Amino acid sequence: MNNQIIYLIILVFSAFVLSIAVIPQILKVVLGKQIFDAPGGRKIHKNNTPSMGGIGVFFSFILIAMFTIHESEMFMAQYYYFSLVLLFFTGLRDDLLPVKSLHKFLLQFLAAFVIAGFCEIRIDSLYSLSFLYEPQWPEWLSFAFTTFFIVAMTNAFNLIDGIDGLAGTIATILVIVLTTWFAVNGFWQYAFLCGIMGGSILGFLYYNWCPARIFMGDTGSLIIGFFCSSMLIVFLNLNEEATYSIDNSVALIAVLFVYPIYDIMRVFYLRLKRKKSPFSPDKLHIHLLLRRIGLEHYQITILIGFFSFLLIILFFILNALRLNEFIVFSMIVSYCILLNFMLHRKINMFTKSKIPMKLGRVDKKQNI
Repeated sequence: MNNQIIYLIILVFSAFVLSIAVIPQILKVVLGKQIFDAPGGRKIHKNNTPSMGGIGVFFSFILIAMFTIHESEMFMAQYYYFSLVLLFFTGLRDDLLPVKSLHKFLLQFLAAFVIAGFCEIRIDSLYSLSFLYEPQWPEWLSFAFTTFFIVAMTNAFNLIDGIDGLAGTIATILVIVLTTWFAVNGFWQYAFLCGIMGGSILGFLYYNWCPARIFMGDTGSLIIGFFCSSMLIVFLNLNEEATYSIDNSVALIAVLFVYPIYDIMRVFYLRLKRKKSPFSPDKLHIHLLLRRIGLEHYQITILIGFFSFLLIILFFILNALRLNEFIVFSMIVSYCILLNFMLHRKINMFTKSKIPMKLGRVDKKQNI
Protein backbone atom coordinates (compact mmCIF):
# COMPACT_ATOMS: atom_id res chain seq x y z
CA MET A 1 0.00 0.00 0.00
CA ASN A 2 2.85 2.39 0.77
CA ASN A 3 4.12 2.04 -2.81
CA GLN A 4 0.65 2.78 -4.15
CA ILE A 5 0.37 5.91 -2.00
CA ILE A 6 3.75 7.14 -3.20
CA TYR A 7 2.75 6.46 -6.80
CA LEU A 8 -0.51 8.36 -6.25
CA ILE A 9 1.38 11.36 -4.87
CA ILE A 10 3.75 11.30 -7.86
CA LEU A 11 0.83 11.19 -10.30
CA VAL A 12 -0.99 14.08 -8.60
CA PHE A 13 2.16 16.18 -8.47
CA SER A 14 3.01 15.39 -12.11
CA ALA A 15 -0.47 16.40 -13.28
CA PHE A 16 -0.27 19.61 -11.23
CA VAL A 17 3.16 20.57 -12.62
CA LEU A 18 2.15 19.73 -16.19
CA SER A 19 -1.02 21.82 -15.89
CA ILE A 20 0.97 24.73 -14.43
CA ALA A 21 3.43 24.49 -17.34
CA VAL A 22 0.90 24.05 -20.16
CA ILE A 23 -1.59 26.82 -19.40
CA PRO A 24 0.89 29.73 -20.02
CA GLN A 25 1.46 28.29 -23.51
CA ILE A 26 -2.31 28.20 -24.05
CA LEU A 27 -2.49 31.81 -22.88
CA LYS A 28 0.09 32.83 -25.46
CA VAL A 29 -1.85 31.22 -28.29
CA VAL A 30 -5.23 32.52 -27.14
CA LEU A 31 -3.92 36.06 -26.62
CA GLY A 32 -2.20 35.96 -29.98
CA LYS A 33 -5.41 34.91 -31.72
CA GLN A 34 -7.38 37.40 -29.57
CA ILE A 35 -9.87 34.75 -28.45
CA PHE A 36 -11.52 36.38 -25.46
CA ASP A 37 -14.57 35.92 -23.30
CA ALA A 38 -15.95 39.45 -23.53
CA PRO A 39 -17.87 41.02 -20.61
CA GLY A 40 -21.50 42.06 -20.93
CA GLY A 41 -24.93 40.51 -20.76
CA ARG A 42 -25.00 37.80 -18.09
CA LYS A 43 -21.20 37.82 -17.79
CA ILE A 44 -20.03 39.80 -14.79
CA HIS A 45 -16.28 39.96 -15.36
CA LYS A 46 -14.98 43.41 -16.27
CA ASN A 47 -12.24 42.77 -18.83
CA ASN A 48 -11.68 40.66 -21.94
CA THR A 49 -10.37 37.39 -20.51
CA PRO A 50 -8.93 34.41 -22.40
CA SER A 51 -11.02 31.25 -22.25
CA MET A 52 -10.33 27.57 -23.00
CA GLY A 53 -8.21 26.94 -19.90
CA GLY A 54 -9.83 23.51 -19.93
CA ILE A 55 -7.33 22.55 -22.65
CA GLY A 56 -4.63 22.50 -19.97
CA VAL A 57 -6.76 20.37 -17.64
CA PHE A 58 -7.60 17.93 -20.43
CA PHE A 59 -4.05 17.65 -21.74
CA SER A 60 -2.57 17.13 -18.26
CA PHE A 61 -5.18 14.54 -17.27
CA ILE A 62 -5.02 12.50 -20.48
CA LEU A 63 -1.22 12.43 -20.67
CA ILE A 64 -0.62 11.39 -17.05
CA ALA A 65 -3.60 9.00 -16.93
CA MET A 66 -2.10 7.02 -19.81
CA PHE A 67 0.56 5.74 -17.39
CA THR A 68 -2.08 4.11 -15.18
CA ILE A 69 -3.85 1.93 -17.77
CA HIS A 70 -3.33 -1.82 -17.46
CA GLU A 71 -3.55 -4.09 -20.48
CA SER A 72 -6.64 -5.78 -19.07
CA GLU A 73 -8.42 -2.42 -18.88
CA MET A 74 -7.47 -1.17 -22.34
CA PHE A 75 -10.81 -2.14 -23.91
CA MET A 76 -12.94 -0.12 -21.50
CA ALA A 77 -10.38 2.71 -21.21
CA GLN A 78 -10.45 3.45 -24.94
CA TYR A 79 -14.21 4.04 -24.84
CA TYR A 80 -13.99 6.19 -21.72
CA TYR A 81 -11.30 8.35 -23.28
CA PHE A 82 -13.31 8.50 -26.51
CA SER A 83 -16.18 10.07 -24.55
CA LEU A 84 -13.84 12.56 -22.89
CA VAL A 85 -12.28 13.50 -26.24
CA LEU A 86 -15.74 13.91 -27.79
CA LEU A 87 -16.81 16.31 -25.04
CA PHE A 88 -13.48 18.11 -25.16
CA PHE A 89 -13.92 18.97 -28.84
CA THR A 90 -17.58 19.83 -28.25
CA GLY A 91 -16.54 22.34 -25.60
CA LEU A 92 -13.65 23.63 -27.70
CA ARG A 93 -15.92 24.23 -30.67
CA ASP A 94 -18.46 25.99 -28.43
CA ASP A 95 -15.77 28.27 -26.97
CA LEU A 96 -14.63 29.25 -30.47
CA LEU A 97 -18.02 29.38 -32.21
CA PRO A 98 -21.27 28.75 -30.30
CA VAL A 99 -22.81 25.31 -30.81
CA LYS A 100 -26.59 24.91 -30.81
CA SER A 101 -27.90 23.66 -27.47
CA LEU A 102 -29.60 20.68 -29.13
CA HIS A 103 -26.35 19.57 -30.76
CA LYS A 104 -24.47 19.88 -27.45
CA PHE A 105 -27.09 17.78 -25.69
CA LEU A 106 -26.97 15.11 -28.39
CA LEU A 107 -23.17 14.85 -28.15
CA GLN A 108 -23.36 14.66 -24.36
CA PHE A 109 -25.97 11.91 -24.57
CA LEU A 110 -23.72 10.03 -27.01
CA ALA A 111 -20.73 10.30 -24.66
CA ALA A 112 -22.82 9.11 -21.70
CA PHE A 113 -24.35 6.26 -23.70
CA VAL A 114 -20.90 5.05 -24.80
CA ILE A 115 -19.54 4.65 -21.27
CA ALA A 116 -22.81 3.15 -20.03
CA GLY A 117 -22.72 0.58 -22.82
CA PHE A 118 -19.03 -0.26 -23.18
CA CYS A 119 -17.48 0.72 -19.83
CA GLU A 120 -20.35 -0.70 -17.77
CA ILE A 121 -20.53 2.53 -15.74
CA ARG A 122 -24.23 2.30 -15.00
CA ILE A 123 -26.72 3.04 -12.26
CA ASP A 124 -28.60 -0.25 -11.94
CA SER A 125 -30.44 0.05 -8.62
CA LEU A 126 -31.41 2.48 -5.88
CA TYR A 127 -28.35 1.37 -3.84
CA SER A 128 -28.73 2.64 -0.27
CA LEU A 129 -32.39 3.41 -1.03
CA SER A 130 -32.98 -0.16 -2.19
CA PHE A 131 -35.50 -0.80 0.61
CA LEU A 132 -37.91 1.24 -1.53
CA TYR A 133 -37.49 -1.08 -4.50
CA GLU A 134 -35.11 -3.99 -4.07
CA PRO A 135 -34.79 -5.72 -7.48
CA GLN A 136 -32.09 -4.65 -9.91
CA TRP A 137 -33.31 -2.36 -12.66
CA PRO A 138 -33.92 -3.74 -16.15
CA GLU A 139 -31.17 -2.91 -18.62
CA TRP A 140 -33.17 -0.31 -20.56
CA LEU A 141 -33.96 1.64 -17.40
CA SER A 142 -30.33 1.43 -16.25
CA PHE A 143 -29.11 2.84 -19.60
CA ALA A 144 -31.72 5.58 -19.68
CA PHE A 145 -31.25 6.78 -16.11
CA THR A 146 -27.43 6.62 -16.31
CA THR A 147 -27.43 8.70 -19.48
CA PHE A 148 -29.83 11.22 -17.96
CA PHE A 149 -27.82 11.44 -14.72
CA ILE A 150 -24.48 12.07 -16.46
CA VAL A 151 -25.90 14.68 -18.87
CA ALA A 152 -27.81 16.44 -16.07
CA MET A 153 -24.81 16.56 -13.72
CA THR A 154 -22.46 17.65 -16.53
CA ASN A 155 -24.72 20.58 -17.40
CA ALA A 156 -25.31 21.48 -13.75
CA PHE A 157 -21.55 21.74 -13.30
CA ASN A 158 -21.22 23.72 -16.54
CA LEU A 159 -23.75 26.30 -15.28
CA ILE A 160 -21.84 27.10 -12.07
CA ASP A 161 -18.76 28.17 -14.04
CA GLY A 162 -19.56 31.86 -13.69
CA ILE A 163 -17.19 33.05 -10.95
CA ASP A 164 -13.39 32.94 -10.78
CA GLY A 165 -12.29 29.67 -9.21
CA LEU A 166 -15.76 28.40 -8.26
CA ALA A 167 -16.21 25.41 -10.61
CA GLY A 168 -12.61 24.32 -10.09
CA THR A 169 -12.94 24.53 -6.30
CA ILE A 170 -16.17 22.50 -6.20
CA ALA A 171 -14.63 19.84 -8.47
CA THR A 172 -11.44 19.73 -6.39
CA ILE A 173 -13.37 19.09 -3.17
CA LEU A 174 -15.30 16.29 -4.89
CA VAL A 175 -12.28 14.50 -6.36
CA ILE A 176 -10.33 14.77 -3.09
CA VAL A 177 -13.13 12.96 -1.24
CA LEU A 178 -13.40 10.30 -3.97
CA THR A 179 -9.63 9.87 -4.21
CA THR A 180 -9.42 9.30 -0.47
CA TRP A 181 -12.31 6.83 -0.44
CA PHE A 182 -11.00 4.85 -3.44
CA ALA A 183 -7.50 4.70 -1.91
CA VAL A 184 -8.69 3.63 1.56
CA ASN A 185 -10.69 0.79 0.01
CA GLY A 186 -7.88 -0.32 -2.30
CA PHE A 187 -9.49 0.72 -5.60
CA TRP A 188 -6.22 2.24 -6.72
CA GLN A 189 -7.00 2.56 -10.43
CA TYR A 190 -9.85 4.95 -9.70
CA ALA A 191 -7.89 6.68 -6.94
CA PHE A 192 -5.16 7.40 -9.50
CA LEU A 193 -7.64 8.81 -12.04
CA CYS A 194 -9.36 11.06 -9.49
CA GLY A 195 -6.00 12.18 -8.10
CA ILE A 196 -4.71 13.04 -11.57
CA MET A 197 -7.85 15.04 -12.33
CA GLY A 198 -7.48 16.84 -8.99
CA GLY A 199 -3.85 17.73 -9.73
CA SER A 200 -4.78 19.01 -13.21
CA ILE A 201 -7.57 21.19 -11.82
CA LEU A 202 -5.34 22.60 -9.07
CA GLY A 203 -2.80 23.64 -11.70
CA PHE A 204 -5.57 25.42 -13.60
CA LEU A 205 -6.85 27.09 -10.41
CA TYR A 206 -3.48 28.79 -10.00
CA TYR A 207 -4.37 30.87 -13.08
CA ASN A 208 -8.14 30.95 -12.53
CA TRP A 209 -8.14 32.36 -8.99
CA CYS A 210 -9.38 35.93 -8.66
CA PRO A 211 -8.45 37.89 -10.66
CA ALA A 212 -8.60 35.15 -13.27
CA ARG A 213 -6.02 35.21 -16.04
CA ILE A 214 -7.91 32.53 -17.96
CA PHE A 215 -11.35 30.90 -17.78
CA MET A 216 -12.16 27.21 -17.91
CA GLY A 217 -14.69 27.57 -20.71
CA ASP A 218 -16.93 24.75 -21.93
CA THR A 219 -13.68 23.06 -22.97
CA GLY A 220 -13.02 22.36 -19.30
CA SER A 221 -16.42 22.39 -17.63
CA LEU A 222 -17.87 19.65 -19.87
CA ILE A 223 -15.02 17.18 -19.35
CA ILE A 224 -14.73 17.89 -15.61
CA GLY A 225 -18.49 17.61 -15.07
CA PHE A 226 -18.57 14.40 -17.12
CA PHE A 227 -15.61 12.93 -15.22
CA CYS A 228 -17.05 13.77 -11.79
CA SER A 229 -20.50 12.37 -12.59
CA SER A 230 -19.08 9.13 -13.99
CA MET A 231 -16.77 8.67 -10.98
CA LEU A 232 -19.74 9.16 -8.66
CA ILE A 233 -21.46 6.24 -10.42
CA VAL A 234 -18.31 4.13 -10.04
CA PHE A 235 -18.35 4.97 -6.33
CA LEU A 236 -21.97 3.81 -6.04
CA ASN A 237 -21.17 0.49 -7.73
CA LEU A 238 -18.00 -0.23 -5.74
CA ASN A 239 -19.46 0.88 -2.42
CA GLU A 240 -21.42 -2.36 -2.10
CA GLU A 241 -18.23 -4.44 -2.05
CA ALA A 242 -15.93 -1.97 -0.26
CA THR A 243 -14.29 -2.71 3.07
CA TYR A 244 -15.20 0.75 4.38
CA SER A 245 -18.55 1.26 2.71
CA ILE A 246 -20.77 4.31 3.12
CA ASP A 247 -24.22 3.43 4.46
CA ASN A 248 -25.97 6.44 2.94
CA SER A 249 -24.18 6.36 -0.42
CA VAL A 250 -26.91 8.15 -2.41
CA ALA A 251 -26.97 10.97 0.14
CA LEU A 252 -23.18 11.33 -0.22
CA ILE A 253 -23.63 11.82 -3.97
CA ALA A 254 -26.07 14.65 -3.24
CA VAL A 255 -23.66 16.18 -0.72
CA LEU A 256 -20.61 16.08 -3.00
CA PHE A 257 -22.54 17.71 -5.85
CA VAL A 258 -24.80 19.76 -3.60
CA TYR A 259 -24.11 23.24 -4.98
CA PRO A 260 -24.55 22.43 -8.71
CA ILE A 261 -27.64 20.31 -7.97
CA TYR A 262 -29.30 22.78 -5.63
CA ASP A 263 -28.46 25.84 -7.74
CA ILE A 264 -29.83 24.38 -10.97
CA MET A 265 -33.02 23.07 -9.29
CA ARG A 266 -33.56 26.46 -7.66
CA VAL A 267 -33.01 28.36 -10.93
CA PHE A 268 -35.30 26.03 -12.91
CA TYR A 269 -38.04 26.46 -10.30
CA LEU A 270 -37.77 30.27 -10.36
CA ARG A 271 -37.82 30.37 -14.16
CA LEU A 272 -40.89 28.14 -14.37
CA LYS A 273 -42.54 30.22 -11.65
CA ARG A 274 -42.03 33.26 -13.89
CA LYS A 275 -43.54 31.26 -16.78
CA LYS A 276 -40.25 31.16 -18.66
CA SER A 277 -38.28 28.31 -20.17
CA PRO A 278 -36.04 26.58 -17.57
CA PHE A 279 -33.19 27.01 -20.07
CA SER A 280 -33.69 30.76 -20.58
CA PRO A 281 -30.63 32.89 -19.64
CA ASP A 282 -30.78 35.13 -16.58
CA LYS A 283 -28.82 36.16 -13.48
CA LEU A 284 -30.60 34.02 -10.91
CA HIS A 285 -27.68 31.72 -10.00
CA ILE A 286 -26.64 32.01 -6.37
CA HIS A 287 -23.05 33.01 -7.17
CA LEU A 288 -24.31 35.82 -9.43
CA LEU A 289 -26.66 37.09 -6.72
CA LEU A 290 -23.80 37.10 -4.21
CA ARG A 291 -21.71 39.10 -6.68
CA ARG A 292 -24.51 41.64 -7.06
CA ILE A 293 -24.65 42.35 -3.34
CA GLY A 294 -20.99 43.32 -3.41
CA LEU A 295 -18.95 40.19 -2.65
CA GLU A 296 -15.76 39.71 -4.66
CA HIS A 297 -15.14 36.58 -6.76
CA TYR A 298 -12.72 35.04 -4.27
CA GLN A 299 -15.09 35.74 -1.36
CA ILE A 300 -17.94 33.96 -3.14
CA THR A 301 -15.77 30.98 -4.01
CA ILE A 302 -14.45 30.65 -0.46
CA LEU A 303 -17.96 31.05 0.99
CA ILE A 304 -19.56 28.39 -1.22
CA GLY A 305 -16.56 26.08 -0.83
CA PHE A 306 -16.67 26.50 2.96
CA PHE A 307 -20.38 25.67 3.22
CA SER A 308 -19.90 22.68 0.89
CA PHE A 309 -17.08 21.45 3.13
CA LEU A 310 -19.22 21.92 6.25
CA LEU A 311 -22.02 19.87 4.69
CA ILE A 312 -19.58 17.04 3.90
CA ILE A 313 -18.44 17.04 7.55
CA LEU A 314 -22.08 17.04 8.68
CA PHE A 315 -22.83 14.10 6.39
CA PHE A 316 -20.04 11.94 7.80
CA ILE A 317 -21.15 12.73 11.35
CA LEU A 318 -24.73 11.70 10.52
CA ASN A 319 -23.49 8.63 8.66
CA ALA A 320 -21.37 7.58 11.66
CA LEU A 321 -24.52 7.80 13.80
CA ARG A 322 -26.15 5.35 11.32
CA LEU A 323 -29.20 7.53 10.84
CA ASN A 324 -31.86 6.65 8.30
CA GLU A 325 -31.10 8.07 4.85
CA PHE A 326 -34.34 10.04 4.79
CA ILE A 327 -33.18 11.86 7.92
CA VAL A 328 -29.85 12.61 6.25
CA PHE A 329 -31.63 13.91 3.14
CA SER A 330 -33.90 16.03 5.34
CA MET A 331 -30.84 17.57 6.98
CA ILE A 332 -29.28 18.32 3.58
CA VAL A 333 -32.47 19.94 2.27
CA SER A 334 -32.90 21.96 5.49
CA TYR A 335 -29.31 23.12 5.22
CA CYS A 336 -29.87 24.33 1.64
CA ILE A 337 -33.17 26.04 2.50
CA LEU A 338 -31.52 27.84 5.42
CA LEU A 339 -28.71 29.14 3.20
CA ASN A 340 -31.23 30.23 0.57
CA PHE A 341 -33.26 32.08 3.23
CA MET A 342 -30.13 33.83 4.52
CA LEU A 343 -29.15 34.82 0.97
CA HIS A 344 -32.53 36.35 0.11
CA ARG A 345 -32.69 38.12 3.47
CA LYS A 346 -29.30 39.66 2.75
CA ILE A 347 -30.44 40.72 -0.74
CA ASN A 348 -33.62 42.32 0.65
CA MET A 349 -31.63 44.19 3.32
CA PHE A 350 -29.18 45.37 0.69
CA THR A 351 -31.99 46.56 -1.59
CA LYS A 352 -33.77 48.45 1.20
CA SER A 353 -30.56 50.16 2.29
CA LYS A 354 -30.34 51.82 -1.16
CA ILE A 355 -26.57 51.56 -1.13
CA PRO A 356 -25.15 51.76 -4.69
CA MET A 357 -24.01 48.37 -5.94
CA LYS A 358 -20.42 47.86 -6.98
CA LEU A 359 -21.52 46.72 -10.39
CA GLY A 360 -23.66 49.77 -10.95
CA ARG A 361 -27.40 50.27 -10.98
CA VAL A 362 -29.50 47.20 -11.74
CA ASP A 363 -31.56 47.42 -14.90
CA LYS A 364 -35.22 46.79 -14.16
CA LYS A 365 -35.38 44.50 -17.15
CA GLN A 366 -32.87 42.12 -15.61
CA ASN A 367 -34.25 38.98 -14.01
CA ILE A 368 -32.87 39.40 -10.54
